Amino acid sequence: MDLNQRFTIDAPAADVWQAFQDPALLVDCLPGATLREPVADNHLKLTFQVKLGPIAAAFAGEGDLSLDDATRSGALQGRGTDRKSNSRVKGEAAFAVIEEGATTAVELSVSFSITGKLAQFSREGIVKALADQLTRDFADNLQQALQPEASAEDAAGDTQAPAKHAANDVAQTPGRARLKSVDTSSVNALSLVWRMIVNWWRRLLGKSAA
Repeated sequence: MDLNQRFTIDAPAADVWQAFQDPALLVDCLPGATLREPVADNHLKLTFQVKLGPIAAAFAGEGDLSLDDATRSGALQGRGTDRKSNSRVKGEAAFAVIEEGATTAVELSVSFSITGKLAQFSREGIVKALADQLTRDFADNLQQALQPEASAEDAAGDTQAPAKHAANDVAQTPGRARLKSVDTSSVNALSLVWRMIVNWWRRLLGKSAA
C-alpha cells in the first residue's frame, strides 16, 4: 500500500532538516513509538504500539535511516513483528524538507505491506485515517520541539511532569527544546477513524449552514 502525506512547520528549513538528523527526536514526536535502544549509525530499534478495536499490537522492529544533505531528503527502511498476532510489517518512508519562505513543508511517501492476522485491518480507509492523524500529531510535536527553549520558571513548573519517553532523554539533551509530556504510549486506530468521521460531519454541517 502507498500513502502520501504533506505538512507544514513554522520554522526555517535548516532547523527542520537538523531535526530530521536526530532519529531519537523523530521517534519521540511519533505517537506510539518508543526506542528500545540508543540509536547507533542511524540504525533504529524501536517498538510501535497500536490498538485496532479489541486487538492491541506492539510491533518490535528495526529500521535504517539514510540522509542526503544536498537535497534535504532521506528515507527510512524498516520492518517489524507483532508476536502476539503473528503479524509482520515492512516498508519504506521517503521524505523531503522543502523551504517555503519562512515556513517549511515536509513531504512523505510511504510504501508498506502487512501480513498475518492484522492484515485484515489494513483496508485503505482505516490506514489512511490512521496515517492522517499520525501525521498531524507528529507535525504538532515536531513544531513544539522546534520552539525556543522554555524559560527557567517554566522548566521549574514542569519538574513534576514525566517525560514522554525517558529512554530518549529529550528533556535532558542540551540545545534541544523540551517536548511537553504527552500520553502516546499507543495509538487507537478506531478512535482515530471516529475522530475523522466527526470532523468530516462538522465540516459538512458548516458548509450547509453557510
